[in-house]
Formats: sequence, C-alpha cells, structure tokens
Amino acid sequence: MAVANTRTAVVTGGCSGIGLGLVRHVLSKPNWRVVIADIRPEAYSAISPSLDSARHIFIHADVASWESQVALFKQAKSPMFCTQVNQIGVFYSLKLFVHYSRKTTQALKAAVSSATPTSSCTALYPFPIAPEYSSTKHAVLGLTRSVGQPLLATDNIAVNCIMPAFVATPLISQEITELWPKEWITPLSTMARAIDELTCEDGHVEQDGKSNGANGVVKAGQAVGCVVDRLFYRKPIDYADESQRFLIEQAFLPDGIWMRGIMEKIKKDQAAAATTATTTTSG
Repeated sequence: MAVANTRTAVVTGGCSGIGLGLVRHVLSKPNWRVVIADIRPEAYSAISPSLDSARHIFIHADVASWESQVALFKQAKSPMFCTQVNQIGVFYSLKLFVHYSRKTTQALKAAVSSATPTSSCTALYPFPIAPEYSSTKHAVLGLTRSVGQPLLATDNIAVNCIMPAFVATPLISQEITELWPKEWITPLSTMARAIDELTCEDGHVEQDGKSNGANGVVKAGQAVGCVVDRLFYRKPIDYADESQRFLIEQAFLPDGIWMRGIMEKIKKDQAAAATTATTTTSG
C-alpha cells in the first residue's frame, strides 16, 4: 500500500468504551493505521489479539501528562483531576496534533488532517449532577469552534468535535446503565459515523435522513451531537445584537481590532523593555 494513500489515526483512551469502538471502526477500513494511546497496558493486552497487528501500535500514554503526550506524538506537570484531564488534556493533544500535522504536511504534501476531540451534549445544556464535568465539555466545544475555521484556512487542519448523548461505557456505573431507558442509549456506531463524516476529505454525508450535515463540504469547527442513531450538527447561538457580532467577527480577522491591539501592546512592551535595558547598561 502506498504511503500517500495511508492515513493514521491517534486514538487516546483507545482500549475501552468510545475509544475502543473508534479503534475497531477505523481498522475496519483498509487504508487506515491506528496508534492506540492508553494509560492501561493490561487493558490493551486484553484487546490486542482481536486487532490487526500489522496496522496498529500501542503506546502507553497519560493524556493528563504533557511529557507523556509529547512522547506519544513523537512516535505517531503534575497529576490532574477531572477538569484538567478533560480540558487541559484536550488542549495538550490538539497543540501537539497541530505541530506534527504541520510537519507531516510539509514532508509528505498530505491532504487535510483531522482532529476530533470528544465533547458532550452537556456542553449545550445545564448538568447539575456533574457541573465540573460539564464545564470541561463546554471548554472543548469553545476550543473547537474557535480554532476550526482558522486552522483549516491556514494549515489545512480540520478540527471538529463530537458531543455524545448517553453512552454505556465503563465510566458509567452499571447501576445507572441498568436504569437508563434502553431506547435512549447511543451505540458506538453513531460516534463512528460522526467520525467518518468529520474526517471525510470530500465532506460526504450519507443522505438517509439521520444526519443534518452538509453533503460535499469539508467540515471544520463543527460540533456534532451523537444522539441514539442520529447526528445533529449544532450551530452557535444567534448574536444578541450587532455589537456582539462585531466583537466575535473581529476575532477572525488577521488585521482586526483584537490583533492590531495585541500587536501594538507587544511593540510598546518591547520598546519599554529596550529602554530599561539601555538605561541599566548606561548606569
């Protein structure tokens, strides 16, 4: 198989739950390889016999550790709590993904690279049972929408996120799963379909009425709700007035007020630092 036709997916938390489902889905496609990153080698040992050994590797990685993630991306600081793992861990992953995607694009003239972090439907609604968790998923949604379009325009990198509803994973207690209405449990296949749509280089969306995604358009900055067997592309809320539109739209302009103001502040600070250094030397 030609290298140019082979794509590589890095799946964090790939030994169980949604991550494992995505690993199996990606390996079902002949032109994909997978880097499975997980903190639990014993979990990998349990699943490895069922995976294509020629098209995947396992790397022991803790997404809450910057050093561990750097080691992960070279091959494909303290312990963190829920907020840091779900939020800062995603920031670490995306920062490294962008860095190495740029290198890959330069070396291989690769097509669009795709990153698809996992948010949650709780990023859209109040979730008082776990507000800390909900806040981290709001952060992932905000990050995705903020960098999606700019990175596609400047680096040919497509960043989107998926927002699963209730999924019966090992992180959900058996007691809750047993109480949950069975018809409202989202299967892993729904997330797999979302990944397919969001990483498709020609933006294909199957026209079967189960996704409202735009067909034939490369996806970037999209947030997709994965609900039972359907996909819902969710848009940001409408602007309250023109001042709000102006505030946000200026942030997307390379010569907008936000950027011009920031650069002017940097110039002033550099000039002040240079003056201080000269005065100190003269004294």
